[in-house]
Amino acid sequence: MRHPEWWAWTLGLFAWVLLAFNHISASGDSNSRHPIIYCMPGTSAPAYGIQDNLKEENISASILTTIPNGLLPWMLMVVAMMFPLLKYPVRHVAFSVRKKDRAPCVFSFLTGYAILWTLIGVLFLFLPIFLERIVDNQSPFLSGFIIASVFLLAAIVSWLPARPGIMMKGYQTLPIRIDGWRMHLDSFRYGFKMGTTCLNMCWVAMAALMLAHHNIGLMYAVTIVLFYERYLLPHTSRLPGYAWTIIGLTLFSIEFWA
Repeated sequence: MRHPEWWAWTLGLFAWVLLAFNHISASGDSNSRHPIIYCMPGTSAPAYGIQDNLKEENISASILTTIPNGLLPWMLMVVAMMFPLLKYPVRHVAFSVRKKDRAPCVFSFLTGYAILWTLIGVLFLFLPIFLERIVDNQSPFLSGFIIASVFLLAAIVSWLPARPGIMMKGYQTLPIRIDGWRMHLDSFRYGFKMGTTCLNMCWVAMAALMLAHHNIGLMYAVTIVLFYERYLLPHTSRLPGYAWTIIGLTLFSIEFWA
């Protein structure tokens, strides 16, 4: 009753468990999977035409399958990383309504928040496709270089003069009516608004994670930085920028020595 944010944190923990389980399962499958060689008769068409047709087909297939196949991992990542940052907004919703309406209103708030991130996710899902096209799947070093550069961009963004003001918006509230469907509408609108605020704070880091194909190690590191920035550091602190710089330089080093 005194800490309604624990429901959001529990959902975040559950999402982390699912992500960890999926990571372990994917690692096991990759170790046991045998390589598959696809063959095409060389007499069916000129090689140049075959390559062009296959490339066009792969691009179309990637676009058609990206949204349905990518939204679930994206939303699991959002729930795991963003829901633990919603302590104060969830408390505002819970303590603005009657006790019997707390759980439904918090659910409406989280629904609005998740819908905003789902809409943004539809756009972010095409970032890996764009990266694969510009590096032509043949330069892992260039791919790692771009991901590391995005983390360095996150450092620059965190040092901008407007950053403290953006962080303060995470404490904004909205009036929530205490009865009827308008109560749920207000909770939903507040969740959507807070989703926009969190997007302004975290969009660079989330873009980097999307380019890194939800690398779970990077997700842990980014979550720790965001948690410290949200709850344990003053908004004027430059430490988050140094953390993003360390992550970016570490990725540079890994790619350089790999």
